Amino acid sequence: MEWRIARASVIGTGHIQAKMPCQDSNYVMQVGDTVIIAVSDGLGSATYSDRGSKFICKYVVEYLAQAITPPAPTFFASVSQLVTGALPQIDMQSVMMQAATESRTALMALAGTEQNELRDYACTLLVAILSPDEWHVLHIGDGAVVGMLTPTSAKTLSSPDNGEFINVTVPLTSSDYQNHLRYQHHKEQLYGIALLSDGVQPMCINYKTGDAYPGFFTPLISWLAAFPATTLADASDGLSKLLDSDKLRQKSDDDMTLVLVIKHDATALPQAL
Repeated sequence: MEWRIARASVIGTGHIQAKMPCQDSNYVMQVGDTVIIAVSDGLGSATYSDRGSKFICKYVVEYLAQAITPPAPTFFASVSQLVTGALPQIDMQSVMMQAATESRTALMALAGTEQNELRDYACTLLVAILSPDEWHVLHIGDGAVVGMLTPTSAKTLSSPDNGEFINVTVPLTSSDYQNHLRYQHHKEQLYGIALLSDGVQPMCINYKTGDAYPGFFTPLISWLAAFPATTLADASDGLSKLLDSDKLRQKSDDDMTLVLVIKHDATALPQAL
């Protein structure tokens, strides 16, 4: 199966005014029928959080892509598969937890090489693995992961974690990060999935309940489903322009990241952006 993918990270007006870089990042890779997505938001108080978020996204996705890629078949593996019916299943929770730990360790090494502290690269992390029949999510910090069972439905798979205050969250670089990593998994066929940073939250997530607003995602799904296949590579540019529009800028002056993935054979809806 192939997927339609649109992804964008845009700098917030608040960051422009403060002469700060965009601290949001995203990274996506498809392995066979599976899509691996990562979104990270660098903390505004951390000097190099823009580099931290970019490093973490790429490292985690590439780590997971290698972890879930089947090894080259051998004679003995082929015989085993014939006898048992399948090769041993991967413990995805352990793999995703390890991916977060390994990426944090690698970021710590980078900080040491550059003679900085790990906290200087502080960032959140959202990771989703979407296959035709199941999904996995690992999350620390704010932002959210939203799943769509149909083109007109939306449910929150992982809610923002802001603790007691909306502008406070725990990054992957925290010393007690393992206590804040949240893993979710379900065997179900999703029409699509969306990962978003906290800059997009006000438009599509109910702050009190954590519920997703289908009205935000339905036209986006329709737009991506109807996007001409010959120019699908331009969908991310279109999404970037949407996030950079005056309408959305009025609701958030923060950096904004949104990654939208839907089934490639989706039927376009009448409503469009």
